[in-house]
Amino acid sequence: MTKLSFFLYRSETALAPDSDSARDLRARAARTNADLGLTGFLHHEDGFFFQWIEGPPGPLDRIVTRLWRDPRHSNLMPLSGGGQTSRAFRGWDMGYSTRADHSILAWLADHGVAPYDRRGYAACVLSFLLERSAAARG
Repeated sequence: MTKLSFFLYRSETALAPDSDSARDLRARAARTNADLGLTGFLHHEDGFFFQWIEGPPGPLDRIVTRLWRDPRHSNLMPLSGGGQTSRAFRGWDMGYSTRADHSILAWLADHGVAPYDRRGYAACVLSFLLERSAAARG
């Protein structure tokens, strides 16, 4: 069995979800993820990115290092990371949603989760991304 790792984070961005720059970022990330055997899901809303990335530890570590240096991400906050036995986002080189699909900020407020409760916050962000992934699959 191949060992898998994951990284869940929130960052701030100046990119608008419907901008050419955001579309380019998603297209490049999907190609890179496919080449490296990574999968995951990104939600983009109100100046924030929320993303789960998973795959082999080496390629994942390279992508996480790139994220820290990428000027399109500021105030990157790791929410969770570690090993896992199976993929949460199988088949998604780069799943994607925006506030137009559903608001993560409203979802978190509805679930009474505060950002300072890192474990609860991370669990709720993952639940939201999984929900969006299922909705996008139809």
